[in-house]
Amino acid sequence: MQRKLYPEWSWSPSRHVLFEECRRKYYYHYYASHNGWFRDAPPLARQAYQLKQMTNLHLVFGEAMHKMAEATLMQMHQSGRMMDAEDIVRRVRNLLNQAYTDSLDVEAWKELPKQRTMLHEMYYGGQLPTRTIEMIKTRIPILADRFLNSRSVQQYREDSDVRLMELERLNTIEVASTNVFVKLDVMFRHHDHYIIVDWKTGQEDERNKTQLRLYGLYVHRVYGVPYEKLDIRTEYLLSGSCVEDAVYEEEMEELERHVVDSMLLMRDYLEEPLRNQPMSIDAFEPTDEVKRCRRCPYLDICEYGRREEAVS
Repeated sequence: MQRKLYPEWSWSPSRHVLFEECRRKYYYHYYASHNGWFRDAPPLARQAYQLKQMTNLHLVFGEAMHKMAEATLMQMHQSGRMMDAEDIVRRVRNLLNQAYTDSLDVEAWKELPKQRTMLHEMYYGGQLPTRTIEMIKTRIPILADRFLNSRSVQQYREDSDVRLMELERLNTIEVASTNVFVKLDVMFRHHDHYIIVDWKTGQEDERNKTQLRLYGLYVHRVYGVPYEKLDIRTEYLLSGSCVEDAVYEEEMEELERHVVDSMLLMRDYLEEPLRNQPMSIDAFEPTDEVKRCRRCPYLDICEYGRREEAVS
C-alpha cells in the first residue's frame, strides 16, 4: 500500500461537529492517526490510530440497531419476509456481548483495532457502568418493536408501490471542489416521491438540519429529484414518533455557505492547504469544556486529558 504523507481533504457533518467540539481531538482523529495502520508507523500515529477506533457502549448499541435495521430491510427486499422482534433482540445482544468480549483483551485489540471492538468504559474504567447496562437491556426490545412498527417500515411492508432505493451506502457529492460525505440510513421511492429515513435510537433532540439538508442536496443532484418531491423522516425509535421535514431550494444556498465557512475555518489550521498538511499539534487548542475530556478516546496521549482530575 502506497503511503501518502497527509490524508485526503474532505468534509462531512461529523467532521464539523468534531472540529467544533475540540480542535486537539480533531487533530488526533484526522491527522495524528494518519498512516497509523502501518505496523512500522511512528508511536504517536500508531497509538492515535488505535484510539481513533475506540467506541463506547451507547455508540455500539446505536450501531447494532442500525445494522439490524439494514439487515431487516435487506431481507424484506430480497425475500419478502421481515425479521421478527425476537430475532432482532437476539442479534443486538450478540453484538453487544461481542463488543464486551473483545474489550477484555487490550493487546489483541491493539493488534487489530479495526477488526476488534474496544469500549471506552472498559479501556479507561475497567468495567461497564451497571446503570448503562440495565438501561440498554430495557431499551433493546422496545426499539426492536418500535422499529418494526415504525411508519416507514409499515409503509414498505404494506404498500407494494414503495421501492427500496438506497440502504446504508456511503456517497460523496462535491461542494466548493471538496468531496462531502453523505450516508443515508435508507431511501424509498413511492411513485414520484422520494422518502429519506433517518433512524434515531436515543432521546428526541434537535435534528441536525445540516445533515438533513445535505441528504436533500445529494438526492437532488444524483437522482435529479425536485426538492418538492423529497420528504425526510426522522424516526425516533425510543419514543415511537416520526418527524417529517421538507427540503426547500432556498435552503441550499444557506447550506453551501455553512459548509464553505466550516471548510475555511478548518483550512486555517493547515500549513499547506493544497496538501492538507496540518500545522503543528500546538496550533490545535483543546476544548474549554473540561468535562468533555472524560469521554474522549485520546486520554492516553493528550496532555490536557486529565485536567478534570487535577481540578477536582
